[in-house]
Amino acid sequence: MTSYFNRGKVKALGDPKILGLGQIIRYNNRPKIKEENVAEHTFYVSSTILKIAQMFNLPDEIKYKALEFAVVHDIPEIFVGDIPFDTKVNNPRLAEEVEKAEIRTLEINMPEYLESYKEFVQAEKDVTLPYLVTKLADTVSVLQYSNLEIELGNETPSMKSINEGAQGRVHNLLELLEEKLNE
Repeated sequence: MTSYFNRGKVKALGDPKILGLGQIIRYNNRPKIKEENVAEHTFYVSSTILKIAQMFNLPDEIKYKALEFAVVHDIPEIFVGDIPFDTKVNNPRLAEEVEKAEIRTLEINMPEYLESYKEFVQAEKDVTLPYLVTKLADTVSVLQYSNLEIELGNETPSMKSINEGAQGRVHNLLELLEEKLNE
């Protein structure tokens, strides 16, 4: 007998590839005490977006778009892996190629997320409000993770650098978000 999961609409909804987010370890090239996978990070980003939306009394349209961006922002990592933030920042041409690879891999493997991901990439270039909310939540996640690592005793220069960079980016993103909201 075929299980209920393997029939009709339920089968279409249950794509096991998404479970790959739970297998990708963030900060894979850094000494760490507690591992964090991309699925945990995605959940943290999404829950932080809800807090940001409440804190700034954001319209539902912005909140829901930011939540959509949170869900898709790291999905391509299932296929291309987690490339550290500083690697992309320090190698803009590599970042461009990674973006192309991410889009291509979604076209092939998970086309149902492609349009949302492309919209996220464009929103980043346009610095839209939903993007800023997502990026702030994403960076708060980095800050919280690095704070935890330091509290647990990870005093490595790389973790301190991640923490200091995240502090500065959170501050800048908050200012930019407040500016955009006051326009």
